[in-house]
Amino acid sequence: MEPPTDNLAQRVLIVRCQLRDRQALAELIERYERPLRYFIRQLAGDADLAEEMFQDTWLTVIRRIHTLADPEKFAVWLYRITRNRVYAEFRRRKQTVEISETLEADDDPQSEALCFDDAAKLHRCLGELKPLHKEVLLLRFLEEMSYDQIAQVLDCHLGTVRSRLHHAKRALREKWEERP
Repeated sequence: MEPPTDNLAQRVLIVRCQLRDRQALAELIERYERPLRYFIRQLAGDADLAEEMFQDTWLTVIRRIHTLADPEKFAVWLYRITRNRVYAEFRRRKQTVEISETLEADDDPQSEALCFDDAAKLHRCLGELKPLHKEVLLLRFLEEMSYDQIAQVLDCHLGTVRSRLHHAKRALREKWEERP
């Protein structure tokens, strides 16, 4: 099941969760389970660790959902919590993630389209990318977030989002072309 596309239904569900409605919380988790698990698994690269981070993310959501002022921003808020959890784990394990804010942005709207016909190959190639590239591609193309929403999740400037997407797509294309 995919995250809800109806804004009113999403807002009502979030408000119900804020009122501690357990059924609403179960529905919310069910709606976001598959894409969130995939996002975490791709960033973490370890299924067991990803499962632990998935559980920790939802515990944080349960504890803090009452602080979410705008229910329409739930997806951004959820992915920000998730990203923070993943990177906290990287820091705890002393893994490094390369972040560059000075890359050249891609202003070509045609470059938005990535055409891949082999889903398994795409997943393998995506798995080989740096976490920085994976997260921006997943947020844009899997979660269909706007550039502004991605900037909020990543806590960076809009130009940085454009730049990261440009370089992430380039890296994905290179991985794609390397594979038979």
